[in-house]
Amino acid sequence: MLPRIKLDSIKARLVIITALCLIGMLVLIVNQIYNTDRLIALNNQSKQLLQLNNELLQLRRYEKDFLLRLDMNYVMNFERRAEAFKDQLADIRVFFTELDIEVEQTMFSELKRSVDLYHQQFSRLVAIQNDIGLDENNGYQGYFRRATHALEDEFKRRNETELQVQLLQMRRSEKDFLLRKRTEYIEQQASRYTGLHSAVTQSNNRSIQQLLPLLEDYQQGFDQLTSAYNTIGLNHTQGLKASLRGQATQVEEQLNELDTTLATTISKTEDQVERVSLLIMVATALTLVFVLIKSFITFQRAFANFVMFFHRCKREYQHMDEKKLGFSEFKYLGAMANEMIDARREMEVKLQKANRQIAELADKG
Repeated sequence: MLPRIKLDSIKARLVIITALCLIGMLVLIVNQIYNTDRLIALNNQSKQLLQLNNELLQLRRYEKDFLLRLDMNYVMNFERRAEAFKDQLADIRVFFTELDIEVEQTMFSELKRSVDLYHQQFSRLVAIQNDIGLDENNGYQGYFRRATHALEDEFKRRNETELQVQLLQMRRSEKDFLLRKRTEYIEQQASRYTGLHSAVTQSNNRSIQQLLPLLEDYQQGFDQLTSAYNTIGLNHTQGLKASLRGQATQVEEQLNELDTTLATTISKTEDQVERVSLLIMVATALTLVFVLIKSFITFQRAFANFVMFFHRCKREYQHMDEKKLGFSEFKYLGAMANEMIDARREMEVKLQKANRQIAELADKG
């Protein structure tokens, strides 16, 4: 069975000092581990936000590659990346909610809305481009190309050189528009179409007049194509191209705002770790200093009482006040000293009594 420790003993005071040191170190370690894990998680999310910015750039690249090469593989890559982007954004939102980071949930809602709108606009652009045609044989391009080839063949077969020249001039305006995407070529093509249409209508050859439906089919296909290109945008500042650019810029700004919020949280957490660690160390140090000073004062009083006791013990027999000795070990020593004084006093009394008896016997003898 372990000996019972008295609360006012030196051993108890040493146990308290040791316990304070261990508890302070333990609390400091726990605080460091907890906040280090939190900082690691925050930094991981910061990297995740940086990855989202990279994903956005990748989406923009697929968008540009599709417009440049009209390859549906880029559309599939865009769709795959867009879904991965949304999944990562949802994970980050859950993380912010779990750590109770001060971010307005509307920020995530607006960011998700912006990403969805960007995705929808790209899908609309792809659909319109499919209507235009991914090559010269499909969509509106294929439609008016077949009509114009039929016209060329008929003019050539009927040896209508003048009409052929007008048709080639009209087609040159068409090619210029497809190459440069400038509105003046649409106006040129419309003017030359009007001239050709008038020439075919006023022709005395009835078989030539019967080619009007082919010419009108051609113009209808070209008008649909130019309308679609106007919807997409003849340059990056117009139509869907401008909307996609603006929407992507908005998503990027919202991601940067989120990253700024996270960076602020990381900075606050780092400051909090420093403050809490310093507070723990200061509180532990102050408590230890208080206990040590109190122990020092108790030791000093006890030794002063012992010195005074032994000094008086030379001349007079005085008991030591055990209550003033502080520690229980010193109280025990005081009690032993008091017993020694009592024993010595008793011995001296007996010795005096014995001397008197001896003196009486000597007088009688």
